[in-house]
Amino acid sequence: MGNQSESYPAHVRAFSELLIKLRAELGNDLDQLLILAVVAERHYAAIDTAVETDAGGINAYSVALYTDIPRETVRRKVKVLVAKGLMECDERGNLTPTAQAAWDLRDGTAATWKYIRAITR
Repeated sequence: MGNQSESYPAHVRAFSELLIKLRAELGNDLDQLLILAVVAERHYAAIDTAVETDAGGINAYSVALYTDIPRETVRRKVKVLVAKGLMECDERGNLTPTAQAAWDLRDGTAATWKYIRAITR
């Protein structure tokens, strides 16, 4: 895209469409979306380092601190995400996304790629 005045409306339109799609993917709950995104980012960052370590893990308390979502809200929403099979919680409280999350949210991934294409034209 050319200048900022041309790209801003396209970005806002594409970003709005993306958020609407992702929100719908997670039961119309943007907090669940944000929590799952933060957990997945931490998980995949640990994989990218190619070193097996607990440093890549994140628990509900850390998610609350990072996102500024109240801790009790994060705890409740993590329970929902675990019940949906989108996230796992180990005995130490470390959270990880599941393969089922990638499959169940594949339409959201497609919407994300559509957004990326829209803003990089």
